[in-house]
Amino acid sequence: MRINLFRSVARSSHIKLGLRMREFVCTALFATALMLDPAKAQDSEFYRGKTITIFVGSDVGSGYDAYARLVGRHIGKHIPGNPVTVVQNQPGAGSITMANALANVGARDGTSIGAPQSSVAFERLLYLLSPEGRAANFDATKLNWLGTAAQDTFVMLGWHKSKIRSAEDMLAKEFVVGTSGPNTDGSLIVAIMNKLLDTKIKLITGYKGTAAQLLALESGEIDASSMAYATVKTLRPNLQRDKEISILLQIGRERHPDLANAPLLSDLLKNEEDRASVSIIFDKYQMGRPFFAPVGVPAERIAVLRAGFDASMKDPALIAEADKQKLELNPLTGAQVEALIMRLYASPQEQVKRARLLLGTEK
Repeated sequence: MRINLFRSVARSSHIKLGLRMREFVCTALFATALMLDPAKAQDSEFYRGKTITIFVGSDVGSGYDAYARLVGRHIGKHIPGNPVTVVQNQPGAGSITMANALANVGARDGTSIGAPQSSVAFERLLYLLSPEGRAANFDATKLNWLGTAAQDTFVMLGWHKSKIRSAEDMLAKEFVVGTSGPNTDGSLIVAIMNKLLDTKIKLITGYKGTAAQLLALESGEIDASSMAYATVKTLRPNLQRDKEISILLQIGRERHPDLANAPLLSDLLKNEEDRASVSIIFDKYQMGRPFFAPVGVPAERIAVLRAGFDASMKDPALIAEADKQKLELNPLTGAQVEALIMRLYASPQEQVKRARLLLGTEK
């Protein structure tokens, strides 16, 4: 009995010693890692007790606002220290107001994030809002892009009682399209179609948001409208299901999985030169709902934010909430968004100039 007890005690002591040795080795390795990279030691606890502010360059209730608040409710739990996240709206000039403020006077410690409209990143390339893009007081290729929650596909859609019910009708008939403003994506799409496809579209602007455009379409005030497909699904999911609308055309780099029968704008263009120029204009839809941090944030903190963003995009709770709100998720990482921006800014100058001529922004 004593021998068995001795063996049991010895075995227990051996196990405890082994566990202590393992704990000692792990602690030593961790301490060594921190000595080799003190920045990691600092950032491992940086966000504890901090608040991250997401600045949205659009109004409350907009699609951009909905995505920013969705991400804001979940990203904190995927960042070491679990910071609180709040959202502030700073609309103005197509998000240029917010982007300028954040890029130039925003906090550079990783506690300030921007959620702009995607066109902001290409103001210095396409001059959509100002002569030579001078309204953008930042270099989009140097901002710290964290990712995008969704990739947009824009559509041209008609009402089931409208005279415009197919792509063939668009090419053959005069018709009226309504959009919210002269420099919006819908208006740009109309301008491109009239120039490159010889369509005869009359543009009416001034509709306050997507809901107003859909009401005008339903009442027969306009024949067609152009908007983000995801927005249609969110606001009026019954329209397509009940075949009250026809998707006439889709604008994006690739066909949307739901829209196998609707032609891409690029499919209708006559030559590769046209396709290349239009690609420069509309490839921005791939970064439909982007997020960025300003220049000057430490690289290791950007890595933490990017990892937190990527993890939140895979979070079952976020995915379930997005599904409940009818918010489409097809994210890209920060590296992918950055690569897209760099690629478009590296486009041949003759193609960029032609894109501006098509938009009417080149003198």
